[in-house]
Amino acid sequence: MKLLKNRKFQIIIIIVVFMVVAILSINRFSGVNIIRNLVTIPVSWIQKGINNIDEYFTSKSFTKKQYAELLEENKNLTEENEKLQEQNAELSFLMDENILLREALYLKDIFDGYDIIGSNIMGSDPGNFVYRYKIDIGSRDNVKIDMPVVAANNTLYGRIYMVNYTTSIIIPIIDENAGISGWISKNDGGHVNIKGDIRYREKGQCLIENISDKVNLEVGDIVETSGFGGIYPKGILIGVITEVFYDNITNEQFGVIEPYINFNSINTVFVLMEKTE
Repeated sequence: MKLLKNRKFQIIIIIVVFMVVAILSINRFSGVNIIRNLVTIPVSWIQKGINNIDEYFTSKSFTKKQYAELLEENKNLTEENEKLQEQNAELSFLMDENILLREALYLKDIFDGYDIIGSNIMGSDPGNFVYRYKIDIGSRDNVKIDMPVVAANNTLYGRIYMVNYTTSIIIPIIDENAGISGWISKNDGGHVNIKGDIRYREKGQCLIENISDKVNLEVGDIVETSGFGGIYPKGILIGVITEVFYDNITNEQFGVIEPYINFNSINTVFVLMEKTE
């Protein structure tokens, strides 16, 4: 015990231990090298794991940043798309307004004694075998009963049947109650009476009746308003005759008119308001 406590002896022991370790370290297969490997290998694994974890979170952080950028870009594109849609809607509206004005001016040239008011078809009301069409102008726009209604190409649509403050109801030319004074537009033409008929209404056609013996109807004849009767001015196109027949019982002549107007495709009509001095 005293020997172990001796200072010189302790120094000798330490020197011997260092020499043994140095000798053993020369051999890579020595125990010390094995011990060193046992220590350094797990440490390298841990270091590699730390590096992998760091790379993982770095990658995730970068992906998250890219995702945020994509969200921002998508937001910008959405806003830009909405602006373009608004601009397109405004442009479409202006184009429609421009077309409406040009059509109104065209009709104004034809009907110099009338003010031309454009309106939109709001819908139809088929009921009890009677068809009515609603438009978006009324008494506040000075619309009155029996004012004629035409389409842009100077084709007859009908007349005003009922008026409310902001809307009006049109009775179309294919209605049984829509009596029209017509004229066969040819050199030897003449006056005819036109009205709707239940037999032809579903086909969108009108009937010519009460034809004078002096009037010669032929398939292909063009029919327009005569200007008689106090409702429709002269010269509004009604349609073309597609059939001529006789009633064997009454020996009367009749004709069938295919109107120029297409009630299923017209969205805009014009009301003719006679100017007052």
